Amino acid sequence: MKVHLLIISIFSIVGPAHAEASKGQKADAPELVSPPWELYDANKDDYISAEEAEAQKMPSQTFRSLDVDRDGRLNHEEFSKAPPIKLE
Repeated sequence: MKVHLLIISIFSIVGPAHAEASKGQKADAPELVSPPWELYDANKDDYISAEEAEAQKMPSQTFRSLDVDRDGRLNHEEFSKAPPIKLE
């Protein structure tokens, strides 16, 4: 019973806050999503090269800032820090 009340309390707090955040977004505004690894890793070698990133229109400055270990390619952890992209 206590667990049910806790869950209900959480949803009563989070629900309205989530609804308010959604209202601030325009209906015609493009949705932002995390870039899909599979799209960028075209050759399926588990790394994203500068050429692969450029082919997907990732700015070179963004690529360089994500390439923390400066090996000229992005691994999964580095790529996970990529900024969201717009769905068109």
